[in-house]
Amino acid sequence: MIRNLRTTILGLLAAAALIPATAGAQADLTPAIRAYNENRFDQAAVFLYDFIAQSGEDANRAKADFFLGQTVEKMGLYQSALFFYSEIIKAGPSHPFYVPAAEGLVDVAEALQDDIFIPVLLNKEYSDEFQRIRPEYLHKINYMVGMVSYRAGQLEDAEAFLSVVPPESAYFARARYLLGIVEVQKGRQGGTEESMDSATRLANDYFKQVLGLRSTITLKYTDLSELRDLSRMGLARNFYGLGQYADAVKYYEEVPRFSPYWDQALFENGWARFQDKDFGGALGTLQALHAPQFAGSFQPESWILKSTIYYQACLYDEAKETLETYNTSYPQMVKQIQPLVESDREFADFYSLITDTKDRQKMPRAIYNYLAANKRVRSFRKYISSLETEKATIESVPAFRTSSLRGVLIEIVDRQKNMLESVAGKFVKGRLEDAMAVVKGFESQAKIIRFETSKAEKKRLESGVDYAQALGNQNLERPVIPAEDWEYWNFQGEFWIDEIGFYQFTLKSGCMERQAE
Repeated sequence: MIRNLRTTILGLLAAAALIPATAGAQADLTPAIRAYNENRFDQAAVFLYDFIAQSGEDANRAKADFFLGQTVEKMGLYQSALFFYSEIIKAGPSHPFYVPAAEGLVDVAEALQDDIFIPVLLNKEYSDEFQRIRPEYLHKINYMVGMVSYRAGQLEDAEAFLSVVPPESAYFARARYLLGIVEVQKGRQGGTEESMDSATRLANDYFKQVLGLRSTITLKYTDLSELRDLSRMGLARNFYGLGQYADAVKYYEEVPRFSPYWDQALFENGWARFQDKDFGGALGTLQALHAPQFAGSFQPESWILKSTIYYQACLYDEAKETLETYNTSYPQMVKQIQPLVESDREFADFYSLITDTKDRQKMPRAIYNYLAANKRVRSFRKYISSLETEKATIESVPAFRTSSLRGVLIEIVDRQKNMLESVAGKFVKGRLEDAMAVVKGFESQAKIIRFETSKAEKKRLESGVDYAQALGNQNLERPVIPAEDWEYWNFQGEFWIDEIGFYQFTLKSGCMERQAE
């Protein structure tokens, strides 16, 4: 809510007193003022709407425009409030309630968790007039504009807006994390190893700032827990890019178990350990990722990594078995979803693939989970669900039943819902296309590994080395215990939830012919 605007009759009367109005117009607003003061917001909304419909373009009309938006916001009709506030913003700075309407949009964006429509509108309308907005709101708007600029590839603008979000803003953690991402993108655009290294180190500073933040009683940083996990992922990826694999492993392993990013951290940690020549550790992270608790996850690359590790250890039978596991699952998924992607469906129909129980059955479980777990898809679903709730509320309000306001509000919600379902469906279709491309790409890698494995097996046979005997003579050493308070247990084929994420393989080497040489 807009906290500095009075929410009582005194506030409304004070606002009215500041703007000259005709006696007739003031009388027309009296029922709305009385209803607002008595918290009868449904009736106040009807009175304000009727006043707007009957009045001309005067000061009281401008006041009614704004308070209609604020009234429906107090009713929890956030999409309706978005519409009325947006109309004021589009009218321009000459509207007497331009600034409080911009602040109202920030409140609505938070209520709807909208990081698309309102940020885009505020970015479009941003001007010097925004400097009149109260600091706590302006900081949030600057973050939103920086976010929109980043998505548009305008990295310098993004950096400029994000950099002015101060530590006393609730969005400071958001801004610092996104600045880290911006720096990484700038490094990639630089096109040189020096520019990438410099940008990466600066990005790491931003990520570490986020990790060092703590909310207090007086200042709660928005999304801090999630941003800390994302910053750990950012640090790990940056250290991986720098070739500092041990540091990458450190930060991957700091991502909390059962975090929304834990499975991704496990997978990427497998690559980091592999690059650090810790084959047993890499297989341990993949063992966790392939546990029954992660059944139904979409992780095609994890099987390619696993087969690569076995190939590097010259364990060719295990490499082939792993590739066979991959081959019996993921290529079949592509065959199942390809007809959906290539069908002549409206975008909104693609959205129904994740919301309609019957449509959901048209996809493999792993593909559905891949879509449903996506943060953007979750955001779409939550927004659309809020619109359905808002429409039901509008239809149930007794005061709206005899007012044309009811139809106006329903149309506002329906229009947004239809548009959002289309936007969400387009995104879902794109994710399906991405999944197909990923699997097909790894199919090519699987063929290469399979070919190299067969070639290596042939070379082994020609070498005359007694592979089975040499392998049998090797001892499996117990993994190193990280600290005295850790305990070691042999894996007995059962996946216990408190053990997942702590597996460590000890691996024999089948590379006898290399040693013989």
